[in-house]
Amino acid sequence: MRYHFWYVLIHIGLGVVGYQYFTFTNLGGIYAFAVALLVQAYAVFEIHRDARPKLEATLRGAESFKAAERLKVDYRKRLLRVLFMRSCMYALLTLISTMAVRGGA
Repeated sequence: MRYHFWYVLIHIGLGVVGYQYFTFTNLGGIYAFAVALLVQAYAVFEIHRDARPKLEATLRGAESFKAAERLKVDYRKRLLRVLFMRSCMYALLTLISTMAVRGGA
């Protein structure tokens, strides 16, 4: 979360630069979501990189192999939820900044 401000600026910049592609249509929304997914994949990688040591410590303290596998599955699900949520938020931010550049039409 320490780089959140930079991701906001990246998506506002994408909206300013790609105003002819990111529109409030089905295809424009898909383009905005695809770009947000690409950018936010690195953000989730940063989250994973910071959380990985704590996960490994938890896995070492797991009661059984099955419990450790369950922890890994839950961890992956949480990361995927974070990726989806962040991608949706930032796709909307990209579309709103594009709308501001185009004048709302």
